Amino acid sequence: MMNLNVTNVNKICTDISILLQESLDNKNNTRFNVRLGSLTGSKLLIGRGPNVEIIMETAGDIETNIESEFLSAGINQTLHKIYIDIRCHINLLTAYKDTKEEISVQVLLAEAVIVGNIPDAYYNFNNMPAEETLNMMQ
Repeated sequence: MMNLNVTNVNKICTDISILLQESLDNKNNTRFNVRLGSLTGSKLLIGRGPNVEIIMETAGDIETNIESEFLSAGINQTLHKIYIDIRCHINLLTAYKDTKEEISVQVLLAEAVIVGNIPDAYYNFNNMPAEETLNMMQ
């Protein structure tokens, strides 16, 4: 039997959310230049004309979830993986256009191999037709 230390996992999720939110908040008032022709939407004018300074504000929120997965890792072994799913909803606000984006990533927090008892017999019927499996068992 395995126990998950929920306190530590919640602390990790909270710390990651806080760090990402602080990083997102520090991106405010980003300034960059765009050619005036690029703002018109015309493909013919892209990259032409004088530079126009754009001030970009970011607004967003961070969402984290824990996921657990069990996978077969052999006859008597199970692989247990714990992931954190991070989703960031971002609104880029400029004087000309507002853009909404969602960024998501899955990060492996921990994995462990659980070793069970070795079976007395093992039969692998995965790729065998049903008729042949019945004949083997008689």
